[in-house]
Amino acid sequence: MLFPTALVFFEHIFIIAAASSSGKVVVLVTDYDGGIYKYSLSGDVATPMKPSFVETSTKPLCLDYDPVYRQIYWDRRSTKTIMKADLDGRNMQTVFKSNSSVRDIAIDWETRQLFFADDKAHAIFCLNMTSNAVSRFISATNDEVHSLVLDTSRRLMYWTDVGHAQIEQATYEGTNRKVLTHTGSEWPTGLVIDPQGDYLFWCDAHSSNKDIKKMNLKTKTISVLLTGKTYYDATYFEGKLFIVARSDRSHFFTLSENGGQETSVSLQRSMSEWRRIKVIRYYGECAGGHYGITCNSTCGMCSGTDTCDTAIGHCPSGCQAGWTGDRCDTECEDGQYGVNCTQSCAQCEDESVCDKSSGQCPSGCRPGWRGERCDTECEAGYYGFNCTSTCGNCYGETVCDHATGKCPSGCQPGWISDRCNIECEDGYYGFNCTSTCGNCYGETVCDHASGKCPSGCQPGWIGDRCTIECEGDPRGFNCTSRCGKCEDWEVCDKASGQCSIGCEPGWSGEGCATECEAGYYGFNCTSTCGNCSGETVCDHASGKCPSGCQPGWIGDRCNIECSDGYFGFNCSFTCANCKIKTVCNKKNGHCPSGCEPGWSGDRCNKGKVVVLVTDFDGGIYKYSLSGDVATPMKPSFVETSMKPLCLDYDPVYRQMYWERRSAKTIMKADLDGHYKQTVYKMKSSLRDMDIDWETRQLFLVDDKALAIFCLNMTSNAVSRIISATNNEVHSLVLDTSRRLIYWSDVGRAQIEQATYEGTNRKVLTHTGSDWPTGLVIDPQGDYLFWCDASISNKNIKKMNIKTKKISVLITGKTYYDATYFEGKLYIIARSDSSHFFTLSENGGQETAHSLQRNMSEWRRIKVIRYYGECAGGHYGITCNSTCGMCSGTDTCDTAIGHCPSGCQAGWTGDRCDTECEDGQYGVNCIQSCAQCEDESVCDKFSGQCPSGCRPGWRGERCDTECEDGYYGFNCTSTCGNCYSETVCDHASGKCPSGCQPGWIGDRCTIECEGDPRGFNCTSRCGKCEDWEVCDKASGQCSIGCEPGWSGEGCATECEAGYYGFNCTSTCGNCSGETVCDHARGKCPSGCQPGWIGDRCNIECPNGSHGFQCQHTCIRCLNREPCDKATGDCIGGCEAGWTGNKCNKECSDGYFGFNCSSTCASCKDGAVCNKESGHCPSGCEPGWTGDRCNNECPNGSYGVGCQHSCSRCLNREPCDKVTGRCIHGCESGWTGNKCNKECSDGYFGFNCSSTCASCKDGTVCNKESGHCPSGCEPGWTGDRCNKECPNGSYGVGCQHSCSRCLNREPCDKVTGRCINGCESGWTGNMCNKECSGGYFGFSCSSTCANCKGGTVCNKESGHCPSGCEPGWIGDRCNKECPNGSYGVGCQQTCSRCLNREPCDKVTGRCIDGCESGWTGNMCNKECSDGYYGFKCSSTCANCKGGTLCNKESGHCPSGCEPGWTGDRCNKECPGGTYGAECEMSCGGCLDGESCNKGTGNCMSGCDEGWTGPRCDEECSPGYFGYNCNSTCKYCRSERCDASRGYCLNGCLPGWKGIHCTAACPEGMYGDGCLSVCGKCGHNTSCDPVTGQCSAGCLPGWMGETCVEGCPVGRYGDGCTSTCHKCQSGQCDAADGTCRLQAKIISERGTSVVVFLLTGACVLILLLLLITLGIACMFRRRLRRLSMIPENRTGRDNCNFFAHERYSGDSSSRSNTEEFVTFNPLYAADLDVVSPAATSLGSNGNQQSLLDTDVPTNSAVVVPDKGTRQESGGISDDLAAPLLINTE
Repeated sequence: MLFPTALVFFEHIFIIAAASSSGKVVVLVTDYDGGIYKYSLSGDVATPMKPSFVETSTKPLCLDYDPVYRQIYWDRRSTKTIMKADLDGRNMQTVFKSNSSVRDIAIDWETRQLFFADDKAHAIFCLNMTSNAVSRFISATNDEVHSLVLDTSRRLMYWTDVGHAQIEQATYEGTNRKVLTHTGSEWPTGLVIDPQGDYLFWCDAHSSNKDIKKMNLKTKTISVLLTGKTYYDATYFEGKLFIVARSDRSHFFTLSENGGQETSVSLQRSMSEWRRIKVIRYYGECAGGHYGITCNSTCGMCSGTDTCDTAIGHCPSGCQAGWTGDRCDTECEDGQYGVNCTQSCAQCEDESVCDKSSGQCPSGCRPGWRGERCDTECEAGYYGFNCTSTCGNCYGETVCDHATGKCPSGCQPGWISDRCNIECEDGYYGFNCTSTCGNCYGETVCDHASGKCPSGCQPGWIGDRCTIECEGDPRGFNCTSRCGKCEDWEVCDKASGQCSIGCEPGWSGEGCATECEAGYYGFNCTSTCGNCSGETVCDHASGKCPSGCQPGWIGDRCNIECSDGYFGFNCSFTCANCKIKTVCNKKNGHCPSGCEPGWSGDRCNKGKVVVLVTDFDGGIYKYSLSGDVATPMKPSFVETSMKPLCLDYDPVYRQMYWERRSAKTIMKADLDGHYKQTVYKMKSSLRDMDIDWETRQLFLVDDKALAIFCLNMTSNAVSRIISATNNEVHSLVLDTSRRLIYWSDVGRAQIEQATYEGTNRKVLTHTGSDWPTGLVIDPQGDYLFWCDASISNKNIKKMNIKTKKISVLITGKTYYDATYFEGKLYIIARSDSSHFFTLSENGGQETAHSLQRNMSEWRRIKVIRYYGECAGGHYGITCNSTCGMCSGTDTCDTAIGHCPSGCQAGWTGDRCDTECEDGQYGVNCIQSCAQCEDESVCDKFSGQCPSGCRPGWRGERCDTECEDGYYGFNCTSTCGNCYSETVCDHASGKCPSGCQPGWIGDRCTIECEGDPRGFNCTSRCGKCEDWEVCDKASGQCSIGCEPGWSGEGCATECEAGYYGFNCTSTCGNCSGETVCDHARGKCPSGCQPGWIGDRCNIECPNGSHGFQCQHTCIRCLNREPCDKATGDCIGGCEAGWTGNKCNKECSDGYFGFNCSSTCASCKDGAVCNKESGHCPSGCEPGWTGDRCNNECPNGSYGVGCQHSCSRCLNREPCDKVTGRCIHGCESGWTGNKCNKECSDGYFGFNCSSTCASCKDGTVCNKESGHCPSGCEPGWTGDRCNKECPNGSYGVGCQHSCSRCLNREPCDKVTGRCINGCESGWTGNMCNKECSGGYFGFSCSSTCANCKGGTVCNKESGHCPSGCEPGWIGDRCNKECPNGSYGVGCQQTCSRCLNREPCDKVTGRCIDGCESGWTGNMCNKECSDGYYGFKCSSTCANCKGGTLCNKESGHCPSGCEPGWTGDRCNKECPGGTYGAECEMSCGGCLDGESCNKGTGNCMSGCDEGWTGPRCDEECSPGYFGYNCNSTCKYCRSERCDASRGYCLNGCLPGWKGIHCTAACPEGMYGDGCLSVCGKCGHNTSCDPVTGQCSAGCLPGWMGETCVEGCPVGRYGDGCTSTCHKCQSGQCDAADGTCRLQAKIISERGTSVVVFLLTGACVLILLLLLITLGIACMFRRRLRRLSMIPENRTGRDNCNFFAHERYSGDSSSRSNTEEFVTFNPLYAADLDVVSPAATSLGSNGNQQSLLDTDVPTNSAVVVPDKGTRQESGGISDDLAAPLLINTE
């Protein structure tokens, strides 16, 4: 049955809940998987108490509570112990250790008994809680006792028997055992009894039953209180049941004892299903002065302020003076005093007796004692009379002798003399001042006690006492400094730190502690570092460059320039094809003088361009192509007369593949025809082939099979990919980046597409051609090209694969084949047998190239760049990869770089290009570095340690450990004084097993100082006589020990009870548990009762006893002396008296000596005589004699023994009082007095036996029980009470059982096998063998997966020939474990998707492979260049052509310029280019995007920019496209870089936006705003200076002819004088004299008035007209969006000053400035014709005549610095302004 096993894991809950009247309600819960949890219960709320549990992780199950001592008792199931502790978990103790687990616990606290059920013994035991004695009370006869409860009032126990589903009862002594009831439950547990003992309650813990039952113990009636849960345990508390259920782990429940609705209470946590529950009332600790369960009893006279024990009233600290007894409620007897009356008079002077009440000494005290009672020894530190003298500095915590002041254990360190009051002299310290001070700093002396140096140590010494010299490397003050890097590992001077023989390389300075500055290394840092890579500096010791060298340099120190012909990092690259063998640049490999013919590139490493042409009637011809010239190469063809048609080229191994059509084979050979081999033999001719050299796959079109096949170029395995369904596949091309195949279907004139695996096949397009062939794809896979080989169509077409748009590139010939090479198509035409043609991929004009011979019309063409065989030490397609460190003089394979003979030491990998990881060295890096210093890495070639060895190791490789006895760097230090024969640690010098006695320190080099000695100096010298210092190792005292000490080292104090020299004297009878002084033998606390004297060795005189022999003996037997200590009468008391001291008369019912005899059976319970024991009134029935102590003779009973006994068993006597037969009756008789015959069907003693299985129900013999007619079937024996023997059955047990299970006996009546048959047999009697294909018990099992369908063994099911694939086990019924498959599951699954298991039979991965793997079994890694799920993704644009990660597709070294993303498959976004797209495109023409890789602008630059990337702004003085235009006449030559507008205006003499218009005649200067003066001969002035080259008109003068002649002068240059005129004034031009002043004055007034009036009117009119035109102009500008409205709300039309504008546009952040017309800025404006064009609001040019601008206006262009950001003048083009020109 499963129950006993499962029960071990039960959990138990014990709840202590509080009532409302007094005391707390506490809940304790035992969690089998946790601990014992406590809750305070208030109403229906359980609050966790702190600490939250008593014990955890010991699997507590059952638990009970002792209210007397307020302790919990529980079982530790994990240790099989019963524990007890206080409620808060303190005072935890083990009570009992069991042999097995405990099922339940029940406590009777009144009788101090604990009953528990033992799991293994199937019994109930009783533990005496006082003595811990255990006795067995109940044996359960192999039944499982589960739950236990006590009726303490009736001394009865009840328990559940789970095995029989019943409840039993017995007395505490185990008697009167009986079955109380069968519970009707499958698993009765949680037994509970009410306090009155009237009702039992129990749960059913089985999951099938869900109820709680109640039984009336008187009537035995059972009722169901509650159903609904799988209840497990319950307890009774104040009218309620508290219950736990297995089915609810986070609550307990309360229920009235009469049933009703349960109440749920949260445990506030989830526990295991196994719990129990118990409820009590907890009163806490009693208040002072009270004790007992409810704290209602009052304490006695306890000592001081102490209160009694709260459990039983005991006084823990004894009684107050004058009181005794357990509870201190008995007053002292005469002669005693003090606490518990145990004290006698103390150390009174002259042995005077103290006062009995107070204990005071009337005559004073002895020396060393004080106090009124002289019972107080001197306080520690004082001695002598009245304790007035002060002790010296005694050792340790000892004090001086209170009488003499001597120090019994010697002095503290630093002091000497008997009384230890003299301090050590300077320079000495320690015990007896025998130790010398160490190396203290300066002139200070050490501390006299400890030897410590108060000011520290001299340099080179450490330790509190400055006695330890710095070891090894440390030095200086406190050894905190370290030696620098001294040469040859020399240890520096411990004080100064100087190195006597110099520094290690890389260090300098006096102490060799200064590392070389960056850039220097070696001895004294005098050597300069070489050309280390990047910004790194060399190693300061060796000069080696840790990160390698700059390009062009090699050597550990990077100071050796590359040899001629080599360049780059580590000089690992070979100069390519430099012209006339010139040496390349050693850093970058560039060829300074150019390249050899046929080579190109900065490094001349781009190979020759070779054109291959197959001639169906000839062979394969080769041409070297340079420009447009194709030059035949020698040998001129590879193969002739074999009708080659299709071909391709493998650049990895530099081999051609072609078809021998005549032999139906695919061939391969080098380009010169060498190493020719047959690759594949076909069944028919080949149409076309194409190679994916990265994945090593060759795809071919079979002419006969009308299919496309794939040839694995490594294994030569061939698989069919595409079936063309009877159509003619003619031309084939691969998109290797996307792993796609394209082919032309000539029969249907269409082009199809599929994956490499042949999936996703679809028709891409119908070509519109009769015979599509020569299929070509560009390297990016964006465009397809094809020819039409039919005579009727003559064109080449191009299709955009994404959009499917088709265009015709060229027409005119019957084109047959084409190939793509570096941006061009190379084409063959059937109609031209002596040429091939080149054509741009975008179309245009084709270029013809002569083949210099006539060929057939059936030809194919292939163009390659041929790099030739790589020079030694290089490999790869372009020979740019350098071989690794191949073994010996070997070079690597020139194709893939493998080293055929392995690697040099220090390198590994297929190509030997991976240096050993740090910590590894040697060939293939299989050896590990040894013990190098500072975890430095060893030399990867030799394994040597460059910085030396770690401490403890030596040798070049630091692989030899130090010899025993040595340690440290280079094993030069000698071990110290290690214990026994052990040696020190080779590295640190530490002694693993400690030091020899007398030595300390990790290395055992420091000798014990002063008093300490022995192992680790932890022992101290013993008490040597005369303060002698003991031997440091052995501790022996040479002249013996002080009194009170013994042993070799005098370190053993006398054992308790001994004293004196060598502890040979025995102590006297000292008081209590005290022992005598181990030196003098005196008893410090006085004597035991019965003894007197200082040493308590004098016995009391006879007749006296007790303390100080103060008491007298009384009624002892024969007047013998009593016990001298207690007063007890040793030989007993006189008759009639008792008590230890014979002072008590016998109690009623007792008599004789010591009252030891009991009165016998006196009639009516009368008391006998206390001396003789006689009964005065006679005897009880059954007794006789004077003392009534003689029983009636056998065979008689009753009063006076007058009655005779009846038929008692074996004629035994009956009960002497009642006549009852004590042991029963003779066979056949019954009744108390055995005087009744047995009833029918019963026989034997007391008629207690029932007749057995007599045949046909006949009655047996009443005495013997024999059956007269025989037995029923299945029974035997005289009484028919014996079942048939096992193995037999039926009448007379004559039949034998068949093959029953486990050889069990069959049914004794029918022969049926009860528990079934043995394996291989069936039937009720198990006498039928199993049919074929079945086996096992009752033939119920079917044979499993036996190999070849063989039949399994009918008993075991084993397969004799093994299992089918995918199955294992003797019975072949276990599938292969996940991850294995095949026969015997011996094969391991490969990399299946998501680590899912493969097919258990075949190993096939059902859901595909992990990323990076392919094949049915996912055991093939993706080919180079492919990655991801099914290897279906192609690596993108990884940097330098590196391979991507085969799982993720990530490019480990980054992307090619122009690409980005983890997989480098995202082209740079528009406007960016370069590595990681970090660069922004320049000003490309029309905003086109630049080249994603280089950043170059393919169509040139926009206005204002120049350079390949258009990122260089025009130099000052230039502008426009590519900066080709000049700002010739701009001021400071500064113009707008885009449009050429002059930013600072024009030079004098020029005008216009670009300052390209010369001043018109009559104008000059800045902006041509100045009017020429009156130049002579009607000539114009100089447009720059305004000077008149032809001089001035008459009447004018000055350089610019603007100055009129002065008064009185006229003519050319005003050189003539008006001397003939009357007024002296003449006409300035011709000299005519003017009118007289008088005439002028007469007419002048009216003329002047008229002129002034007219002038004023004219000026006012001009102002009004000007203002009106200005307003119109400003409004027009607003309409044209040239100037925003004035946001201030004013329209003042002010064109004569700057305006400050602050708008609210979100695009403006600062106040902006606008320009209105102001003559001061005329130099910055260009006045143009009104008919000029301007930019309209939509950005298009329009004529100003198309607007309503007045014709008398001109266009003004503001300076570029005044442009606004939005809504006005553009930053790129200044919008024209209009002004009035009138």
